[in-house]
Amino acid sequence: MRPSDIVATPERFARLIEYWSAVPDGGAVVPRLVGLRAALLALQTEPNGGDATGGDGAGTAAAQLPPTPEDIGVYARPAWSAAFISAVARWAGIAESDLPSSSRHASYIDAVLERAITDPERAYFRPHAPEERVPAPGDLLCADRSTTPLMHWSMRLGEIGRPRAMHCDVVVRAGPGVVEAVGGNVEDLVVLRRLPADREGRVLPAPPGEASFVLILAARTAER
Repeated sequence: MRPSDIVATPERFARLIEYWSAVPDGGAVVPRLVGLRAALLALQTEPNGGDATGGDGAGTAAAQLPPTPEDIGVYARPAWSAAFISAVARWAGIAESDLPSSSRHASYIDAVLERAITDPERAYFRPHAPEERVPAPGDLLCADRSTTPLMHWSMRLGEIGRPRAMHCDVVVRAGPGVVEAVGGNVEDLVVLRRLPADREGRVLPAPPGEASFVLILAARTAER
């Protein structure tokens, strides 16, 4: 559960705009989010503070009140987890040819897989099944959030270009018993997750009901 005191501070909102500015779709999303925040701020300055009841609040449930600009969940759509990965890749100096900026995880995953197959010697990322590799800092750990998850990452090669709900986190540490990875738009935040691993450090399968880990994109600088 997200702590109730986490709010969309100006600093957090500015960082979200940075994420969206890193992807092509951001050209449409950024002004929409900025406009939404401006409208919510304007409501707060109205005489009744945006209270649709006319000020007395009688007979109106709190759920009927408009959201505040500090409500971090207001900015969770469109989903920005892939924009977060794209921004991190640009900040890390990873070239667009190695991981294209995209607002969809499946889109950049497809491009990375194609590059790994057609140009394996120069590809920045190489694909591995989670059970085959101990992840290292800089790797991407990817899960399949679709209703019919892939049994193995190689199955994606037969459907490249088709929509598929996925999510990737950046691995920051791995060792016996735990893999630590950072992802965006997790409970509307950038979150460090501590995932169970085996004694060698390979991430364990996700519990029933959670998205299945299907792919590790191993960064060339992290290859061992």
